[in-house]
Amino acid sequence: MIKSSNPAMKPFENPQTWGEFTGASAVAKPTTMTYGGVAQATGINLGCAALGAAGGWTAVQKGIITGGLSIGMLLGIFAVLFILGMIMARKPKLAMVLGPIASVIYGFVAGLFSYVIAFLMGGVLTKNPELIGASEGLTQADLVAKGAGVVFQAIMLTLGVVAAMAIATATGLISVRGMFAKVIMFATGAIMITYVVGMLIRLIFGTGIPMIHEVGPIGIAFSGFVVVVASLNLAMQFAMVQDGVRAGAPKHMEWYAGYAIISTVIWLYIEILILLYKIYAMTSRE
Repeated sequence: MIKSSNPAMKPFENPQTWGEFTGASAVAKPTTMTYGGVAQATGINLGCAALGAAGGWTAVQKGIITGGLSIGMLLGIFAVLFILGMIMARKPKLAMVLGPIASVIYGFVAGLFSYVIAFLMGGVLTKNPELIGASEGLTQADLVAKGAGVVFQAIMLTLGVVAAMAIATATGLISVRGMFAKVIMFATGAIMITYVVGMLIRLIFGTGIPMIHEVGPIGIAFSGFVVVVASLNLAMQFAMVQDGVRAGAPKHMEWYAGYAIISTVIWLYIEILILLYKIYAMTSRE
């Protein structure tokens, strides 16, 4: 089994079989983890995330949340998600309840990012980024309507990556295990630390880490790298689901797997969305 430093994957390292849990024979496993059960739990978490995304988009659209994406707000949301993830890592049975809640929050964040990026893209597509925040000319709703196409593109690309990773894992084309998995987990940890440090620097000093979050070759290369890492994280989680099913993990692990997959898919979607914006914005300057 894969040893992971990711709290969302800890319970998969040493899954109990139902026989081990009850002392019964391993022949009959009516209450063990199945691919169908994982798909169902993932679908429910996805539905919760979609509701959260609609809420996040509407909150900005209606002015309930103003001033864009507040760093303090994002740090608070990420702290809540981290705590929920740690609780579920220690008590996977709680994923049936906490997983959908976390998915709603992840979706809410995706909705916030989607609206803001659509707004920014509207300014890019008008060939006048200075329109953003202007009191005259195109309205906020006009800019969002013009830039909303990038959201659809990001969704389609995310679905394509999910399908590709699922097929590649199922056919054995990609096997994110062993040393390869350790490298991906190290890269993921480094990315998360970079994001948190960057937000703290911006919160305290009013400026973030230069270049990697800006529109330019380095910013695009960084976002591209993060998209690749997020994609491989998804493949690694699919591999862990395979291992859990083969080991006869308890039924409640289906819910934990569904939560873990959806949280990674949303991360992947947000990174693809940001990458597309950077590419469009840089192209418009040339």
